Amino acid sequence: MTVGERYLRAIATPDLTEVDALFAEDVVFYTPFARAARGRDFIRAFIAAFHQAMPGLRATLHDEFGSADGSRVAVRISIHWHNIGSFMGNPPTGDTGVESEIHTLRLTDGRITECWVGHNTLDLTYHQLVSWSMKLPADTTDPAPELSSVTARPRD
Repeated sequence: MTVGERYLRAIATPDLTEVDALFAEDVVFYTPFARAARGRDFIRAFIAAFHQAMPGLRATLHDEFGSADGSRVAVRISIHWHNIGSFMGNPPTGDTGVESEIHTLRLTDGRITECWVGHNTLDLTYHQLVSWSMKLPADTTDPAPELSSVTARPRD
């Protein structure tokens, strides 16, 4: 089973045994609503809260790419959700949707040490921002060093 398949199973079932096997104890997690949340206990609690809010969700793996040295994996997944439970203090709305996301994972010794979640569709993001009035973090600085940078020239 690939890292992407294991990751999907860990977050979608939720398989906490797989979470413990796959995520490093000091994992760092980035989403539009949680920046640099730390620790496997956070991952376990986040997954449990998500499943309480969206029981019976279905997640699908569409693409998986890995670096040649095995230190990076990127997956593209979709999550079919129906909000019938509370989430992080927010009441259920009954809304449904499909969220398309790209997750990039950094691995050390085969365990996820860093996870970035990027939303490609806005069903769930809209739900979080509008229905629940969740706040986006103010600090969105990327902690990784720049590999390359390009600046466009101003138009005349």
